[in-house]
Amino acid sequence: MDDLKHARHNLRGKLNALKLCVSAFEVLDNRKEKLEFLDMIDETADATTVAMDEFDAVTDRVGISDR
Repeated sequence: MDDLKHARHNLRGKLNALKLCVSAFEVLDNRKEKLEFLDMIDETADATTVAMDEFDAVTDRVGISDR
């Protein structure tokens, strides 16, 4: 179950990072900063997808299935 806790923690961290990037983007005025944050949002979304795949792999390995 340690692998499951780690995978869950990693996924939750990526989702929180995505939320923070979006929140910061909403208050930016500078076009350059907005473009930088759009890049961060894109990278974080990709990292979240990887974390979701890792979470799925762990749940499959420990025998937890979708409901």
